[in-house]
Amino acid sequence: MWTRKRLTDSILFAFICLVFMAFPSAPSAWADSSGVLSVLQKKYLVTETTPDREQITKNGTTMAMKSAGIYTLPSSDLVVPDTKVSNGKVQSPSMFVRLTWTKIGAHVLQVGDKVYITKIDSKNESGGEVLRFSVLTVDSLDAMGQSSQKKYDGNISFKFKKGYLSEAAPEDVEQAIEAVLAPDDSDSAQGGDNSNGGGQSQGDPQGGPAAPAPAAQPVAAPPPPTPPAPAGPPPTIKIGESSTEVLQSMGMPLQMIDLGRKKTFIYKNMKIIFLNDKVSDVQ
Repeated sequence: MWTRKRLTDSILFAFICLVFMAFPSAPSAWADSSGVLSVLQKKYLVTETTPDREQITKNGTTMAMKSAGIYTLPSSDLVVPDTKVSNGKVQSPSMFVRLTWTKIGAHVLQVGDKVYITKIDSKNESGGEVLRFSVLTVDSLDAMGQSSQKKYDGNISFKFKKGYLSEAAPEDVEQAIEAVLAPDDSDSAQGGDNSNGGGQSQGDPQGGPAAPAPAAQPVAAPPPPTPPAPAGPPPTIKIGESSTEVLQSMGMPLQMIDLGRKKTFIYKNMKIIFLNDKVSDVQ
């Protein structure tokens, strides 16, 4: 004979069984790209810099380029070029974008060039997923129209099919990344153990104390900083100027609209319209 307690326990047990049957795959909801991203961020340490990108405040992993074709521009808060990588191959940007970046002094990274990683993030796009590395050149380079050298910024966006980052092993993702850029091992190859291979310090061959290190030489004081050059007059735009002349005086726009004969450059407080590559209107 069923008692009220036994009936209640039976109903509760049946409810729990239904819950597990209705949601058998619930634990897999945690298997997203954040796991791969966390592994990558631990292996490829991000380098932190001052806002002007000129000083390193926290050392990260130095990377060496394994593929050429990544576009970079002088460090700026205005625009950072983004180069796509699909199926392990660097994708060249459109001709208009390529010519525009080249005219304003873009630097195309080559095999062996050294870069820092300043950010790693991922996002979903229509039809796929993107893993983006923001990079900064280790060396400062000549920048068009500037008296001092600058470090150059760029983004490398690795494109994967939808759901790949949540399913792939981290080693497979690392292999795709390191076909384009990989940790630089040249420093460790040049360094290494300074011992003579016998477990004794250099000096007395019988294992006695090593000779004292030579006295440190005095270091010359650094030269005083060069005062900044006086600011020049604000840029001016004239009807009839070419897009190249506008880019050289105004820099990279926030947005470019290319409609063939008609192009539009959109800046923070200005919109410049070109017809046949000549300024026809400024708004």
